[in-house]
Amino acid sequence: MKKWYLLLAAVLLGQIALHAQIPVMPATGTGGKPGAAGQRALPQIGHIYGKLVDADTKKPVAYAAVALLKLRDSSVVTGMLTKDNGEFNFENLPFGTFNMRITFMGYETVMKRVAIGPKTIDQDLGNLRLQPNTKLLNTVEVTGQKSAFTMGIDKKVFNVDRNLVSVGGTAQDVLKNVPAVNVDIDGNVTVRNAAPTIFVDGKPSTLTLDQIPADAIESVELITNPSAKYDAEGMSGILNIVLKKNKRAGINGMITAGIGTGDKYNGGGNINVRQGKLNVFANYMINANRNWGDGTTDRTNFFGGDTSFLHQQSNSTSSPVFQFGRAGIDYYLDNRNTISLSQAIVDGSFKNHEDLRSTFNKGDSLSNRINNNKFGFRNYTTQLDFKHTFAKPNQEWSAAAYYNYSTNDRNGDFNTQGLTPEGVPAGKSVLQNNNSDGKTTFITLQTDYTDPVGKTGKLELGLKTTLRNYTSNYNVFDQDTTTGQYNFNNQLSNDYKYKEQIYAGYANYSGTVGNFGYQGGLRVEQYVYSGEIPSEGKEFKPTKARPGFFPSVYLSQKFKGDQELQLNYSRRVTRPNFFQLIPYRDYTDPLNQREGNPNLRPEYTNSIEFSYAKNWKNSNVLGSIYYRNTNNLLSTIATPLGKDTLLTTYVNANKNNSYGAELTGKSTFFGIWDVMGNVNLYRTEISVTQDNQTYSNSNFSWLAKINSDTKLPANFTLQVTGTYQSPTIALPNSGGGGRGGGGGGFMQIPTSAQGTIKGFSYVDIGLKKDFLKNKMASLTLALSDVFNTRQYELNQVSPAFAQDYIRKRESRILRLTFAYRFGKFDAQIFKRKNTKADKENQQQNMGDPGQSF
Repeated sequence: MKKWYLLLAAVLLGQIALHAQIPVMPATGTGGKPGAAGQRALPQIGHIYGKLVDADTKKPVAYAAVALLKLRDSSVVTGMLTKDNGEFNFENLPFGTFNMRITFMGYETVMKRVAIGPKTIDQDLGNLRLQPNTKLLNTVEVTGQKSAFTMGIDKKVFNVDRNLVSVGGTAQDVLKNVPAVNVDIDGNVTVRNAAPTIFVDGKPSTLTLDQIPADAIESVELITNPSAKYDAEGMSGILNIVLKKNKRAGINGMITAGIGTGDKYNGGGNINVRQGKLNVFANYMINANRNWGDGTTDRTNFFGGDTSFLHQQSNSTSSPVFQFGRAGIDYYLDNRNTISLSQAIVDGSFKNHEDLRSTFNKGDSLSNRINNNKFGFRNYTTQLDFKHTFAKPNQEWSAAAYYNYSTNDRNGDFNTQGLTPEGVPAGKSVLQNNNSDGKTTFITLQTDYTDPVGKTGKLELGLKTTLRNYTSNYNVFDQDTTTGQYNFNNQLSNDYKYKEQIYAGYANYSGTVGNFGYQGGLRVEQYVYSGEIPSEGKEFKPTKARPGFFPSVYLSQKFKGDQELQLNYSRRVTRPNFFQLIPYRDYTDPLNQREGNPNLRPEYTNSIEFSYAKNWKNSNVLGSIYYRNTNNLLSTIATPLGKDTLLTTYVNANKNNSYGAELTGKSTFFGIWDVMGNVNLYRTEISVTQDNQTYSNSNFSWLAKINSDTKLPANFTLQVTGTYQSPTIALPNSGGGGRGGGGGGFMQIPTSAQGTIKGFSYVDIGLKKDFLKNKMASLTLALSDVFNTRQYELNQVSPAFAQDYIRKRESRILRLTFAYRFGKFDAQIFKRKNTKADKENQQQNMGDPGQSF
């Protein structure tokens, strides 16, 4: 009987094959121009798969005919017979809506509607039950469309692929234009005036933002109040930078090259190859961006009833060059099991020159310090992922192993020359050399399981282990002015190691009751830390840490007119790092010293957020009000040492409260003009007690961003973005500099309770021209900081000192970038033209149950 079923199925499928028409290119008239259809070919990257089972016995139904039909005329797009295990698999499908027809002797014909769009490229239809002598299965429609920003119950996703002003730049340039995110002149990132945790592809990384090319980024996920599913680290949530990974069928890719004012160059490309069960991708980019910076510090010290003055002027140049390479492979074991392996290597070097002049007591004495140093790094990231989807829709299990290893080295020379009030060299110059090296190892092991419960519920469970080891050696040598020999400086040199271990587990449950949605979860983290200074035989182990419990709750209510209200709560933690804990005093800049505090405690933050979302046909809006209370806020205090020196130490604040309101909206006018705006109004209150002295600070501030994107005739696109930040309290991570005060004496870390950052604004503009067939090539001209207004200015006041600190880096940069895309959305690109033998094979395959057409 099975042979008869097979023969009948082969005949039915043969008829399907005779009429199948896979739309690869549009209808054309003479000269290759679009014909009556007048439409371009849609991307053929859709993937639909599933399994047929008997509704009563639950056994697989083999050799059933599955066909995909056009809605317009029911003509066949493609079809196949199910395999022995009942599975079917369609790849390289175009965007659109189709009817799926399933027929087999003894069963009712099943019609199922499916739609393929940007968000529904890969669809697992699960186990489809064939029932003898029953009514037809209800039609199910799967749809999805991509928007500029989307809001889930616990995160917002900003798609940055159309961000013209960041083309040819780095991740810093991308984040500058993401709503709700603020990036200062040194690349420090804040969200709602607090530091988030930054991930790359959902994992911790030692990469800095200026080491990630903008053209390698797919999207940015902003999670202001993360659920228990996510790491608990980070006061203002998580920023996840998602790198591009192409999955289009066939061979395709892109090459880019750019040039910018002030000796700035970039170039690179990516390629993707996908056919059958394999998807291979690779990309490479190189950036060389010479830039300059300058700054001033004016400080008045009130020491022992005596007043002294310090003025510093710095001029610096930097010549960084870095390369970014990434390659990977996805192997589809079958319809429901995928294994992925990727490897990234980032390599770079920075040559820096700085000239710092210090004037004491309004000209009584002067000194000039010249610093030349070279910094190099290399970063390796290996990631292995496995994903299994069950027949039950939305049920899946995944596991991942992540390994990150990075090294760095630095070599610098300092030449300090004393000067008379007239600027004449006084005495011999003091020469100093320093060199350092360090390495970091990150290992992350993670597994997650998702299981739908009932009709609307969902259970999420997961485990995660994060291990980090860090070592560093910093050696300083002073030149003997008599012999010229360099001698080891034990006071300024140091070495240290530390280990961090985080063991975490979480459980989340979500569901809906009508239009009401809810989600509750609990994350438990055990944090283990140890540090040491090997050369001194010292070890630092905080008191035995207890497991931390981090609950989260999310509630949502949908209303008519595509409206939704959300209320959520989460508890988070920020743990002090080694540099904040180690009781070592950094004398690299004698006038601005730093010292850690081994008695620091972790800070804990409770966040509450209430949001309203509304969608219209051509616009949407998201409004939020929030409150954040932080206990033991990690902060800094600067105190004077003598007449000219400041010592910055880390402390836990007594109190920190922040609350505010945020509004994000996007609208499309006339079908060609997209406008997205974001405004965040907030108030911050902080108080710190040090040496029986209490420092208090409070401030109301606001941040506004607007992005205008206009489609112009002749395939031009114009983009204009503007940002304004009003005066605000300085954060402990604002400003600052590299290890050892690499930017000079004015680069000391500002403090929350003692500092206020002055307001600033800037405007970026970009123009893009698409040309060649199907817009395969483009030219983008972008000008950042059009009015050259972007700078960092800090004012600090305390009973012991007053200071004004100004920094300016090169920010008005004109870039021209060329991009060319190549390839086809067609897996047939690998297949030879049919020869006689090929045709014979094809005829033989008509009877092959596993062959698809």
